[in-house]
Amino acid sequence: MELTVLGKNIVGKRARWFVLGAVMSCTCFSSDAAPQGQSVGPAASLTPELRTKIDQLSNLQKNFSKTKNMNGPGVKLSLKEVERTKTTDRTLVTYRLFAEGLPKDEIYTLFLIQIDGSIVKNLEGVTLDSAGQAVCAGHEGTCHGDAPNDPIDLIVFAGKGEAKRFALVSDENAQTKGFVSVQPFPNVITDKACKLESVLGTPNGELIFIQATGFEPNSALTINSQSYDEKHDYAAKADTDGTYFAALLPAVSGKKSGKTVVEVKSASCSPKLHFQWGENSYHLE
Repeated sequence: MELTVLGKNIVGKRARWFVLGAVMSCTCFSSDAAPQGQSVGPAASLTPELRTKIDQLSNLQKNFSKTKNMNGPGVKLSLKEVERTKTTDRTLVTYRLFAEGLPKDEIYTLFLIQIDGSIVKNLEGVTLDSAGQAVCAGHEGTCHGDAPNDPIDLIVFAGKGEAKRFALVSDENAQTKGFVSVQPFPNVITDKACKLESVLGTPNGELIFIQATGFEPNSALTINSQSYDEKHDYAAKADTDGTYFAALLPAVSGKKSGKTVVEVKSASCSPKLHFQWGENSYHLE
């Protein structure tokens, strides 16, 4: 069964559903929010409401960067890319969903967590085959595809650095769940064993998440960022697993758009990348 994820529009082979009301707070899945990373940029000018929203989105992305903290014990979801198709204005990427550690005799609902943190119910009646692949079994109480146990194709499109986040939750027990995230077109660079990437926090990059891996545990880091002539340099520290996470507000006063360069320096590596932000910066790949 093909399931095309188009924002809030879910398109199947034989019918189109406009899902307009299935929006919930993301805390319905995880009450244990990860600690927030550093926030860099003009935070002093933010209203309390915007600060709260940034905290929520930052925690959401940090949790999805370490889904083992949200998944049930022994649970792991993965997305296997099976096809890329170029259309006139975008690339459609097809994934299949696999689960480890979830019961294969239960029925699940698939959710899409959107860039603003809202949640859309994507597909009900999902089951797992013997290999742990998400399928439409085609019998009573489950979704129907072209044949029994038809694999579910998740077809997405995205901009550069845009994450697609999914949750699979049991209908019988909401604590039986798994989460997975993928960036079809990552903005990522590596230097030696270290990897640095930017993830969109808002469509036009007013909020950007900086994620880095591969550093020595608890190692000292120096973060340099620059947008136009505005520079920020500060000291940081890698987590115990050698990762680093921060929320970045790259906008510069008087500028509608621009480019930001970020470098994370350590004794062993110094990955450096850039990204666009602001008006008209979002483009489908």
